[in-house]
Amino acid sequence: MKLSIKYPNIVRFTFLQLTVLSMPLFVLNVKYMSELIIFILIIFGIYFSTYEKVLPFMHDQLKLYSYLIFVFFLSIVMSVILSDNPSHGISKIGSNIHFLVAPFVAYSIFKCNVNFKHMVLAIKLSIIIGSIYAVYQNSYLGIDRVEAGADSPTIFGFIMVFFAFVAIIDVWSQTNKEKLFSFLIFLLASYSIILSGTRISWMIFLVLFFSVIFIWFIQGCLTKKGLLLIVVTAVITTVFFIHSKQVNDRINVAFEEIKTFSKNKNSYGSIDLRLSMWRGGLAAFKQQPIIGYGYQNTGLAASRYTSGSYEKGLIKGQKMLHNDYINSLVGFGIVGLLVLLMLLFLPLAIFFKRLRTNKDFTKNAIGLLFIIALSVYAITDSIYSHNVMRSFVVFFLGVLLPVPTKSRLTS
Repeated sequence: MKLSIKYPNIVRFTFLQLTVLSMPLFVLNVKYMSELIIFILIIFGIYFSTYEKVLPFMHDQLKLYSYLIFVFFLSIVMSVILSDNPSHGISKIGSNIHFLVAPFVAYSIFKCNVNFKHMVLAIKLSIIIGSIYAVYQNSYLGIDRVEAGADSPTIFGFIMVFFAFVAIIDVWSQTNKEKLFSFLIFLLASYSIILSGTRISWMIFLVLFFSVIFIWFIQGCLTKKGLLLIVVTAVITTVFFIHSKQVNDRINVAFEEIKTFSKNKNSYGSIDLRLSMWRGGLAAFKQQPIIGYGYQNTGLAASRYTSGSYEKGLIKGQKMLHNDYINSLVGFGIVGLLVLLMLLFLPLAIFFKRLRTNKDFTKNAIGLLFIIALSVYAITDSIYSHNVMRSFVVFFLGVLLPVPTKSRLTS
């Protein structure tokens, strides 16, 4: 008996639809291609806006997304203008051009009208390719922390853990064979997350696991058979993690570095250096809490309040503090932190409200998982200090947040 999964006919897609659907594949598996995808979407978005004589800010479905992203970009600009050396910071604004042109990216995504089921299928295909790539890097190239084509192990781990839960979020509406396929994809992604060696992705995995259980519970999706399937999957995944030497080694190192930091010894590892950054950053924030020190000046500011020549020198050269919440406080002040929280938790509230009113379960459940994943990731890394992450955030928020039209809700 054949597996009853319907695959779309690629011939029936337009170029723009194929461009949008290729983003999940490229952002995880081909370096720098996500930047090209964003550029193409910008060009199309400007064309649509000009042709229809409607700016994204005035578009009923896009204005929420457009204003939210623009306010975030504006906070970066203002932090540069109000910093001690604004002329030096002006050149750094260009690296965040993604947020300025994001409304046009969303315009293209909206106009191409991609069936969201096809987007989920593209994500599953990306997991398969990315996992094969990761196993090849680990087994044949001897790379301890794989990154596939995501530019870094940390970004690879983050994207893969988000994609893993996207693959199973709507599993209860699938046939038994489709359920099996989705859970196999999930296990494949879980193994890749282990190979990434990224501790924050393991933390996100736990948070998203319980988030998914909560979403399924409030939507009444859980049954006795469903709970059994969840338990079996959880046991298999736990075995993966427990028996992974890499996981055990990375966790043991983390605890050792936390002990080192607590004893006020010099910091040399990634964990204790992060803790030193955060402590120095919070001390710097207290001295300039309103407007901050300016974009990408946070490392310099935090280094003034750290001890030890090695960590002081290393932190001084950092453009961000590996914690977006503290980084926003130090760089942009209290206002900057509030803008970051708005960027994260306003969409979270919107997705939850839509979910509770039974509007497109799959899309809004994924929206919740997306924001939750970003919120946890921001504890030890940055969602706006790397080109790949900027592209990822702009694209997927553009897919998930815009207000759906009535015709799309009923389709």
